[in-house]
Amino acid sequence: MKLAATILAAGKSVRMGNKNKLLLLIKKKPLIEIVCENVIEARLDQIILVSGYQSKKILKVIPKQINEVVYNHNWDKGMMTSIITGISNLKKNIDGNIIILGDMPLISANTILKLKREFKDSGGQSIVFPIYQNQQGNPVVFPKKYFPEILKYQGDNGCKNILNKYKNNSLGIRLKSEEVVVDCDNEDDYFYIKNFFK
Repeated sequence: MKLAATILAAGKSVRMGNKNKLLLLIKKKPLIEIVCENVIEARLDQIILVSGYQSKKILKVIPKQINEVVYNHNWDKGMMTSIITGISNLKKNIDGNIIILGDMPLISANTILKLKREFKDSGGQSIVFPIYQNQQGNPVVFPKKYFPEILKYQGDNGCKNILNKYKNNSLGIRLKSEEVVVDCDNEDDYFYIKNFFK
């Protein structure tokens, strides 16, 4: 069972003002570098990073092990365009794709591996997502059979719509860590996340 990851790193960080949140430093490392390191540690079968806004700056700081970077020419049209860009570049033998948000540096390799294990246990057929205190979190694993439907969606709610549509074929995995619901949208989020790395 082969699982790929699509790391979304194309957005403009509008709610962070003039700063690119993916380049903000946590313990002297850019946030996106930490995200990439955690994904690499999970040893998935393919890792694609989707770049867009300030792509050159992003490429300078990501680990060398990320050797598949795809530029999303439509990055300013929303997150769904990056998901589509990533899925469009998956190898044909990939059975599922885990969508990693580039602004969630608390997501550990261990959590990714838990989701991978559940995906494999489902025979590669179920959508798998984490739950923290009854709140649906990220990242989410989508089986290959849903790729064609994902590729047709416009706007930013495509994957949520698919998850809701196929609730009967999805597995919510309860976790005790809030890492799956903490992202970095604004300054307050950034300082909150920094506290985890002290």
